Amino acid sequence: MSLESPFFTREEFACACGCGFDVADSELLDVLEGLRFKFDAAVIITSGCRCKEHNKEVGGSENSQHIFGKAVDFKVENVNADDVAEYLLSEYPDSYGIGRYDGRTHIDVRDKKARWDERGSLLGS
Repeated sequence: MSLESPFFTREEFACACGCGFDVADSELLDVLEGLRFKFDAAVIITSGCRCKEHNKEVGGSENSQHIFGKAVDFKVENVNADDVAEYLLSEYPDSYGIGRYDGRTHIDVRDKKARWDERGSLLGS
């Protein structure tokens, strides 16, 4: 799949293990570009694609959308992660997977609604 975006490169989506898996779903790319325009700030992908082995190593779920190239964990430069999540929840109230973590947000373009909140997990709570 060709990745055509003025804001993102294929390398940003690549599996962190170095295996070369670097798929980016076009619907996911549309959501990320929408975030870029909404906040007028860089969207920094902290976890994109994951091969099955890397996904297992990082404790991802067996059916993680990351292994299909349909999910990213990310930060928006100079924007609080809670504000980003609130925007996504209001923009996509009945669709996608939206997860909250300390200092970052997860979005995936699965075909049904999913929500979770793991904030505070770094503090052991």
